Amino acid sequence: MQKLFVVLFAAAVAFAGPKVGARVGYYGTVNPFTGQDTDGPAFGGQIVLPMAGLFDLEFSGTYASSKSDIVMSDYLVNYVNNEYGIDFSNNPEGLRTYLQSQWGWSDPAMLDETFESTYHDLGLAAILKLGIPLGGSPLKPYVGGGMGVHFTASDADALLAAIETQTQGSTTIDPYDHIHPAMMGVVGLSFSPPLLPLSFFGEFNYAKPMGDEAGDAINSFQLGVNFGF
Repeated sequence: MQKLFVVLFAAAVAFAGPKVGARVGYYGTVNPFTGQDTDGPAFGGQIVLPMAGLFDLEFSGTYASSKSDIVMSDYLVNYVNNEYGIDFSNNPEGLRTYLQSQWGWSDPAMLDETFESTYHDLGLAAILKLGIPLGGSPLKPYVGGGMGVHFTASDADALLAAIETQTQGSTTIDPYDHIHPAMMGVVGLSFSPPLLPLSFFGEFNYAKPMGDEAGDAINSFQLGVNFGF
């Protein structure tokens, strides 16, 4: 009986205190560097601080990446349009002339080359979640919202910076300066087994980065576990 009381007390303390956990999932968005639809795996972790009533405050970090094959000319059409407002999407010869006259490219054949690029996205978020209790059920739906920031980078930018340095002697491209605040939304379902300091969850996450070149919304489905202590 004493052992059972100790277990129950430990479980109560665990559920009442902070929780830490991990998550895995799958995300989808439009790569703002290339204009391609992109999706891939995501993983991360979180700290959950229970608050008064039915609210939890969650701080999370998630990393996602995606690989794709890119034709240099397609990438440059998107890059020049985003950076300089000049659209060469239906004018390949105009793009070649522009690169030769403005960037000093002497090898237009490079435009036809294909390379593999990886898109990286590190997202940090603070989300306030409202739980919806279902009587004595261990299942609890929840909704929430908050703010975050996304740090994005693409190997395509790094390659272009290297090419520009080689052809012009310097570059103005910083592949790692893409930082965008974001509005966040989440809806999910958690499951808390009786007498265990564990809870499992599955959720849909929506993030809308803000600012120039921020790109489209990021949608992800994630599964995770939290451990209370």
